[in-house]
Amino acid sequence: MRTMFGLALAGLIGGLATGSARADDHVGPHKGIVVEWGDEEYHPEIVADAKTGAVTVYVYGNHDDLHKKKLKAIDSKSLTLVLKTTPATTVKLEPAPADDKERKDDPKGSSTKFVGKNDVFTKDMKWEGTISGKVGTKPYSGDFKQK
Repeated sequence: MRTMFGLALAGLIGGLATGSARADDHVGPHKGIVVEWGDEEYHPEIVADAKTGAVTVYVYGNHDDLHKKKLKAIDSKSLTLVLKTTPATTVKLEPAPADDKERKDDPKGSSTKFVGKNDVFTKDMKWEGTISGKVGTKPYSGDFKQK
C-alpha cells in the first residue's frame, strides 16, 4: 500500500516555477514525481507514505544531478505543500534532522531533504495542490493534480 500511494502521488504532481518552468514527466530516484524549478536549477522530488502520512521532498540540482541521484542542498528554512481539500490542507515541510544519513554532506543552514506529516496522506483520494518555497530570496512554486 505504501508503495502504491507513493506511486499514486508521484503520478499526480507536475510543476511550475517562478520564471521559466515546465513539468518534468519522469519518476525520481525515490519513485516520486520530479518537478523542474527554474531553468534546470532544481528538481524537487515529492514522495508520500500512505501508511504513516509522512511526505518527503528530496532536492536535486540540474538534470545531470537528478540522473546521477546527486542531491543538492538549498538555502530554505521550509517548503509548503497546500492540498486542495475541503477545507484546504497546508503541510509545512521542515529540513530533515541534520543527523539524517541522506543529509550528511549538507552545508550548515542548507538542506537536501524536507519532511512533513499529515493524516490526509493516509486517505485514498485524488490529490491536487501546490508545493512552494524560497531558495535564498527566489520564490518557486509547483502545481500538481492527480490524473
